[in-house]
Amino acid sequence: MAENKKTKAAFIIVGWNNRKLLKDCFDSIDKQTYPHKQIIYVDNNSSDGSAEWVNQHFPDAIVLTQRKNTGFAKGNNIGIKEALKDSTVGYVVLLNTDARLDPEWTEKIIEFATLKPNGAGFQGTTLDYHKREVVDSTHIYVSHNGQGTQGNWRYYYNGELGPRKVFGVNAAVCLITRHFIEAQPFGGELFDERMYMYLEDIDLAAR
Repeated sequence: MAENKKTKAAFIIVGWNNRKLLKDCFDSIDKQTYPHKQIIYVDNNSSDGSAEWVNQHFPDAIVLTQRKNTGFAKGNNIGIKEALKDSTVGYVVLLNTDARLDPEWTEKIIEFATLKPNGAGFQGTTLDYHKREVVDSTHIYVSHNGQGTQGNWRYYYNGELGPRKVFGVNAAVCLITRHFIEAQPFGGELFDERMYMYLEDIDLAAR
């Protein structure tokens, strides 16, 4: 893939006082088989040395330190704006600090995304942090009672969940295309920052 095309994946990690989780998270990005990547870490005024740890151990990462805890929605907006300054970034990956990626995750999901040029967001099967045989999320949707819900939550994973269209993707671990982000008419913000954290991805999917 040519570097002058929009092939780079920018990984946005928003952190607040969870330095103990960062090593495994960042290592899983570092081990991705997809070569064109950039890490952007947004630190929400941590007091545990998280930002300093990233600067020391991942000097190629962009670290954006905030003067206060901006929350998840705004933190990701800050990271996304930074990512899109790079004209070669075609994909934004949102990743929670307690998430770990399979080494081929980025390569496989971008391979699939290129087959769906009108796609907005893409998500693999997210497994439970402690019980990897249990599904945490395959997608998000609004249930019949109006509640934001994670698809297949707490189902046992049998490896048979194939690709399909979904209402939306879980912002804990997902890939969003640049063309979708830039097409939004909401003043340059992808997420509604009034939501602070939780349900911001449901809101985005509904919009």
